[in-house]
Amino acid sequence: MEQPSGRTMTPGTATPRLSPGGSGRRPGHSVTREQIARAAREQFAAGGYDRVTMRSIAAQAGVDAALVAYFFGSKRELFDEVTVLSFDSAALRAQLLDGDSRDVGERLARCLIEALDEAGRRQRILAIIRTAGVEADTARMIRDKFTTGVLEPIVSQLGAGQAPLRAVLVMSQILGIAVARHVVGLEDLTSASQDELVAAFAPTLQRYLVGNIS
Repeated sequence: MEQPSGRTMTPGTATPRLSPGGSGRRPGHSVTREQIARAAREQFAAGGYDRVTMRSIAAQAGVDAALVAYFFGSKRELFDEVTVLSFDSAALRAQLLDGDSRDVGERLARCLIEALDEAGRRQRILAIIRTAGVEADTARMIRDKFTTGVLEPIVSQLGAGQAPLRAVLVMSQILGIAVARHVVGLEDLTSASQDELVAAFAPTLQRYLVGNIS
């Protein structure tokens, strides 16, 4: 029999149930699935991949651990799904390249700070960063998908040369802002407004994108 999640239940297999310790029966499969995804995203953002278990996610979501596997499969599959950063790279390039190249650092800084200030995107970004420190595949994804796949084409279109190096420098600044503000929690950064952060970081990004890096 095919269940709403798309997973096939074989005859004699019990459907995973909600934990008696939870808050009662959920309104439906989609609500329960989102409850699990939200708990997983929060835990991966706070501790990275290896510190999180299916049981800890289930406990926070108020469900049986079997239900987590029922909806998402393995922990790796769950991580991959809840940390997907959905964005249109072509639209991002257009947004950053639309305007005077002398202000491109400010546009990138504002785009980054706004993303980190939105809870859902921040959790995804932090989960990826924390996991990249201990897992080669995630680190490679940052290099290939974001540094090479997104930043390098933007830098190339700006025409300042040395696009691979400039893209790496920009990514180092992006990672530094995210870690210092949201992982280490440096007070002057956590208490600063978006405009203050943009004003502080934009000049460095501007130099990395189009300035002198000799």
